[in-house]
Amino acid sequence: MGWIGSRNQLFHVLRSFGCDEKDGQFCVDGNITTFLGMGEEFVVGDDAVYYVNNKPCNLCNALKAVA
Repeated sequence: MGWIGSRNQLFHVLRSFGCDEKDGQFCVDGNITTFLGMGEEFVVGDDAVYYVNNKPCNLCNALKAVA
């Protein structure tokens, strides 16, 4: 089903769940795009993952857990 929300919500979840960072960027993979390319609203696909200690975790599950 995916997730749609703000940049602030997305980054808050990534920080709260301990997402790995490299060169100041969160380590994520999968279908994550900005809505209309504006960079404030994001669309996250069910396949998207974030990494904690180099292990992939489902990003949509994390986002929905705090909604």
